[in-house]
Amino acid sequence: MTEAPRPILEVAHLSVAFHTYAGIVHAVRDVSFSLNKGEVLAIVGESGSGKSVTAQAIMGLTPIPPGEIQGGKVEYDGIDMVRATTDDLSRIRGAGISMIFQDPMTSLNPSMKIGTQIREVLHRHKTISRSDSRARAIELLRLVGIPEPDSRLTQYPHQFSGGMRQRIMIAIAIANNPDILIADEPTTALDVTIQSQIFRLIRELQRIFGTAMILITHDLGLVAGAADRVLVMYGGRVVEEGVRDQIYYNPQHPYTLGLLNAVPKLSDRSDQPLRTIEGLPPLLIDPPNACAFANRCPFVMKICRQQDPGYFAPLPDNRVACWLHHEGATRQHETFTAAKVPA
Repeated sequence: MTEAPRPILEVAHLSVAFHTYAGIVHAVRDVSFSLNKGEVLAIVGESGSGKSVTAQAIMGLTPIPPGEIQGGKVEYDGIDMVRATTDDLSRIRGAGISMIFQDPMTSLNPSMKIGTQIREVLHRHKTISRSDSRARAIELLRLVGIPEPDSRLTQYPHQFSGGMRQRIMIAIAIANNPDILIADEPTTALDVTIQSQIFRLIRELQRIFGTAMILITHDLGLVAGAADRVLVMYGGRVVEEGVRDQIYYNPQHPYTLGLLNAVPKLSDRSDQPLRTIEGLPPLLIDPPNACAFANRCPFVMKICRQQDPGYFAPLPDNRVACWLHHEGATRQHETFTAAKVPA
């Protein structure tokens, strides 16, 4: 019998809140998942669903205050990142776990040459000579597609385009061959053409180095050909998790179905209006104790507004937080199943 792979990262019952003047915002609520070696896990959902806050907690970057880790753990290499010491976090960040942020212009130091910024990451985690770190920086820039890398080491971030700056951020992130790469909306600040180039580059580098990756995005279309598993978040919680093909071809949660329907398709008529999810996400200052999606769900039942569903497992390697999969919801489940059939 083949033994199941041991996760390289385990997030268990993670809850993160922020103290604001308006009240306590419960940004992440009891989130659990794991990441296996070499796997690509996509975390998708609307803005405000808790994706980026989850990534910050994994990296130990939650600002405290106003942030507060209210519970749970994030275990990597035997260390709980939530309770890790400053020395442990400094050792792990950039070497064991690296992150590509949304906006490279605010992530890169505008007053430092890019060569210095890349070499700084190398020297922080390795005993390496100046000549070797320079050679490695040139190699990294060439690897991410920066032309004439040896001469561009001495340039500053403002001398590069947005797409090139993001390539530099990728070079910094992979400099020490990390076990885990977290890409947090890495193409948000770029135009559509450059988005595709950057995403293909990240995916290719992930394949070359065998790095496990967490890809955070609101765009289900972006990860269709990349993710092994998909985690769907809504209202600070995981509402569905499954392998990629199951999520795309047989979604089990109405919110997942709504996200998929909102992606324009080549088969759509030119005069066909965009499909949207009506309503607004819940206010996480006072999150509901029942299903957070109930007020926007076209298949809502009375119990959805009264009680949290917990998790059901309607398919292998799948979990979903939805009352439609209760044995007593046969009629509504049939309606939901029929809605998944393309018109």
